[in-house]
Parts: sequence; structure tokens; C-alpha cells
Amino acid sequence: MQYDAVTESAHDRAFWSEALRGRLYWSCGTALVLFSLALFLFNTYQGIGVLPDSTRYMGLDQNPYDAPLYAWMLQGLAATGLGMALAAKLLGIVFVCANTALVWHILVRATGRYGYALAGTALLVISPQFVMLHSTAMSEPLFILMLLSTLLALLCYLETEKRTWLVVSAVALGLAALTRFTAPPLGAAIAIALLLNRRHGFKRRLEDVILFGFVSAVIFMGWVLLSQLTAGQSIGRELAFHGNMGLRQWLRSLEALTAWLLPDDVPFALRIVVLTGFLGTLAVLTVAQVRETLRRKAGAKVIDALLPLILGLFFFFYLGFMVLSTSIEANLSLNGRYAFPIFVMTLLLATIVLAHFSKSSGIWKLLHHGLVALAVVVAASSLLRTSVRSYAAYESGIGYASVLWSNSPTLEAVKKLPAEAVIYSNGADVIAFRLERPVFYIPKYVDLRTGEKDPNKPFEVQVEELRAGLTAGTAYVVFFDAVNWRFYLATEDDLKQRLFLNELVSEKDGRIYGKTLPGN
Repeated sequence: MQYDAVTESAHDRAFWSEALRGRLYWSCGTALVLFSLALFLFNTYQGIGVLPDSTRYMGLDQNPYDAPLYAWMLQGLAATGLGMALAAKLLGIVFVCANTALVWHILVRATGRYGYALAGTALLVISPQFVMLHSTAMSEPLFILMLLSTLLALLCYLETEKRTWLVVSAVALGLAALTRFTAPPLGAAIAIALLLNRRHGFKRRLEDVILFGFVSAVIFMGWVLLSQLTAGQSIGRELAFHGNMGLRQWLRSLEALTAWLLPDDVPFALRIVVLTGFLGTLAVLTVAQVRETLRRKAGAKVIDALLPLILGLFFFFYLGFMVLSTSIEANLSLNGRYAFPIFVMTLLLATIVLAHFSKSSGIWKLLHHGLVALAVVVAASSLLRTSVRSYAAYESGIGYASVLWSNSPTLEAVKKLPAEAVIYSNGADVIAFRLERPVFYIPKYVDLRTGEKDPNKPFEVQVEELRAGLTAGTAYVVFFDAVNWRFYLATEDDLKQRLFLNELVSEKDGRIYGKTLPGN
């Protein structure tokens, strides 16, 4: 009788422990998702942020989009009658909730430690990079969703050894490549991890790599070929070395990486020291965990080693891919937006590694405590920066959805131009978004991506086309002072000298040139 009572008591404890873990999982996960959603809604109070590239995805820019998945989703949803801005916001709600939930689930699954999973997910959710990018109509949130889906499906394969999950993972990676062309580094990292999967012989490992690579490649290359045949363009870049990054641009790229941890107010040298220390410590811990786990027998929980290995390799492969990209494309740098995927993956890696060494001793305990202390500092910095930026977004809006453009007197003047007018502007995209009317860019000196003159339509030809429209009285030229980053377009002074532009409207934020005012 006593034995039965003890057994029953142990069974009850196990039951309630499992029930408690379930409640903890769902309550914490729900709280994180709701908090992330609240931040999104607060930041998009004035409307979801619209940046120059956003208008390309919306089909409002004369420059076509490249990777198509986000554009397809956005334009498809808008075609139901919702409109581009509302469609983008609805998609943003889906992405911010899904990404928060996936990060939480993956960290719980990979660490088994709710405290670490909660801290890691919260640190990502409050980071200014996560909040601001999810608050804009851009492809990065969808890209992160596809990368996380790739990892989750791969974890299911490693745990169940059912190749169906490997195919699902490959499909998710193929879709990630159709969202942004920087997905191959994750595929390369996964391929290496599959080759190191000690549960299987070399033949099975090689078959897994071939299956994974084939499925993902078919999705991406199938689109490339179809798009090239039907639209005459696909990746939108020449396979030539047009890169023009100098020392200043590389330093700016390095600053983008330091922004993960500390704000710009901290001296750059100190930020470099902290970033180097963080990455060095994380690398040491990751290598130690991977080596320790791979030494176990084949029946060990392989994700303990393979997931950190994949995340660590992704960091290096992604940076290498970006170096290659900056060599091919002119005027491209590793800014905060392009660095966002490695920020997310590195945060996942750091959380998993710290959870693994949570009960360590000696030097490992010291390194663990050092990273935990840094995480506290980063959390405080992120909370402060996100609060300031979120309040600014709530008050003023983001990008072309901001009150700056809602109250633009120059845009109001553009509204009064004849419906049949042909408009040229340095802010063609903002006119297309705000006024929903056709518009063209003013002549450009060089192509942004190549840094060279357009052989099909030289600058002089573009100027003559504009001159003909002005002479006929059907064309107008609009300059916005706030659009000051398009160095490759003709300057206002240059066009005034070349075309003897007649100033029709002068406002505090821009000017309109043409032959005569409507009605004169």
C-alpha cells in the first residue's frame, strides 16, 4: 500500500509538471506575441512604414522588384480591394506574430529552458532592428519567417528522421530565396550539418544533401528561368564586378553590426571592442558545445550540436555572401537592413549556447556570466532605443507614410496638375504612393547598381525626351527637398541650366517646373 502511494505521488508530480510546462509554454508564448503585436500597432499608428523599396514591391515604382514572393503576396492581397497600405499592414501583423512565435518555439525546443527561451525571445522582440523592420512594408520580415520555417522543419527531420520534413525544409528555403536572394548561405550551412549527422552512414548523409539541395534549387532556378523567358529579367543584376565600396563604406557596414549591441552614442572604438568580445566569446562557446555533442554516440540528440553549428556557419557564410554581393553590385553596403538576418540567427545561437553552459564551471561559467551581463546591458539599451524610436514613429510615421508627406505642400500642388500631365520627379515613388498617379524619374547620370551609364538610354537621350515634353507643355518636373539621397539622378541646378526650367510653384519643401501653370 505504501509503495502504491509513493508511485501515485510520483505520477501526480510528473503529470502536474508536464501540465505546468504546457501552461508556461502557451502563456509565455502568447504574452510575447501580444507584446510584439502591440509594439507593431503602436509604431504603425500613422500607417505601416513605406520606404523607397516598398513602392517597388507594391508595383508603384517604374523600377521592377527582384525577388518576387513578398511582392506577389502584397499585390495579390491588395487586388482584393484592400489597397496597398492596408494589405501591407495586414501582412505585417501576420509576420510579426509568426516570427515571434517561431523564435519562442525554436528556443524552447532547442534549449528546454523556458527562462533562457523567454529572455532570448524578449531580447529580439524589443530590439530596435526587429521592431522597425517589422513596422515597414519590406521583405525582411517574410524572409526571416522563411528562414525560421526552414530551421523548424529541419529540427523535425533531425528528431523524426522522416524525409518529408527534409523536403518541407528545402521548400521553405526555396521560398526564402524567392523572398531575398541572400538565402543560399543557410542552405550551405544546412548541407554541411547534414554531412556531419553521425546518426547515418555517409551514403544516407550524401542523399540527404542532394535531396535538400535539389528541391530548394528547383524552386528558385525554376522561377529564374521562367521569369527570364517571360519578363526578360530575373535577379536584376549583371554577373559582373561593379562593386565600389571603399574604406568609408566598410566602416559604415561595421557600424551597422555594432548597432546590434550598443547605440551610436557610445564611442565607435568601444563598440568595436564589445562586438569583437561578444563574437569571440560566442565562437568559443559554440565550438565547445558542437565538439562536445558530436563526440557522443550516434543516438545522441543531434540537434544539440547541429543547430548551433548551422547558426554559426550561417554567420560566416552570410557575411561572405554579402562581400560577394558588394563586389557585384555598386553602391551596396551591409547596412542594418541587410545585417538583420544574421542578427536574428546570432541571437538564437547565443541563447542556445548560454542555456547549454548554464550549469558549467570554471572558465565556461565565467564566459557564460560575461555574455549574460552583456545581454542585460543590450536589453536596457534596446528598450531605451526602441521606446524613443517607437514614440517618434507613433507621432510622425515612417517613411512615405509619415506626416511629413501627408502635409507636404508640394504634393498638394502636384494634385492640381492636369490629369494628362507627364510628371518627372526625384521622388517619383512618393508621388506614386501618395497620389496614385503615373510618374517618372528625372534623367539619371548612371545606373545605381552598376555605377555606369545606361547603354540603352544615355543621359543625353533622357534629357532630350524631357525637353520635348516641356516644350509641348505636357511635362512637369517636381523636386522634393526631402529626397536627397539619389545622387545618381540629375541635380536640380543641372536640369535648370540644361532645360531653362520655368519655376511654376515654389513651396517650403519643393518646387514644380514646367511651361505654364494650368489654366494660364
